Amino acid sequence: NHVKKLGRISLITGLGQVLFTIVLGFFFIKNLGFDNTVSFYISAALTFSSTVIVVKLLTDKDELDTLYGRITIGILLVQDFLALFLLVFLTGINQNINSNVIIFLLLKFFVLIFIVFFSSKFLLPRLFSFAARSQELLLITSIGWCFLISAVSFYLNLSIEIGSFLAGISLAILPFSYDIINKIKHLRDFFIVIFFVSLGTQFALTSITNLIIPAIFLSLFVLIGNPLIVMMLMGLFGYRKKTGFMTGIAIAQISEFSLILVALGLKLG
Repeated sequence: NHVKKLGRISLITGLGQVLFTIVLGFFFIKNLGFDNTVSFYISAALTFSSTVIVVKLLTDKDELDTLYGRITIGILLVQDFLALFLLVFLTGINQNINSNVIIFLLLKFFVLIFIVFFSSKFLLPRLFSFAARSQELLLITSIGWCFLISAVSFYLNLSIEIGSFLAGISLAILPFSYDIINKIKHLRDFFIVIFFVSLGTQFALTSITNLIIPAIFLSLFVLIGNPLIVMMLMGLFGYRKKTGFMTGIAIAQISEFSLILVALGLKLG
């Protein structure tokens, strides 16, 4: 309901932030000496913020239900949907892109959305009404549903991330969503730690000698540029500077989707 009420500002700010970051980031990165393809990939990666990290921070500070918290979640949803479409497009490139491949992938994407939407309307309420009788069964059913939709997504030649994201949305709209969140948050926090530790162990410090200066500039671009863009867009719609500033600061980092996007680009050459 909150997302519906704040949908207009979330949609406009989310789209505007992505567009401005890609355009400004492209020219900024190109001036750092990178070619067009690399500049596009990096600028696109810098547009997305981590939903998992932001939700955890807002929850820990008990600010998820504040005005800026609701707008932030709305912006993140817009970003995530754009990231999904970008992943679908890149999957098409991986399959020797042509218009027919892209159209077929988009059709499969919308079929997956329909399956998840239909299930969340008619199947999941009954299934989770039964599962909610036991807290352990509720947890297992929630995880099983996420794995199932991820597997369906993989079977349709879409990425696993697309399936897991849609599965998460379908669980979030259930009446049992708060119980599911409370049960699954410990697993979430554990795997967040594992994710970043495993990422860090693969990081070769010797390989960043020539990239440290661009990395610093790009970090400043994300930490300063993104909040300024969000503040400017929200200011145009009459929101207070404090609300715009808090929203901008909340999304001033990059997403897991950013890493997936760059990794897929590297795989595609």
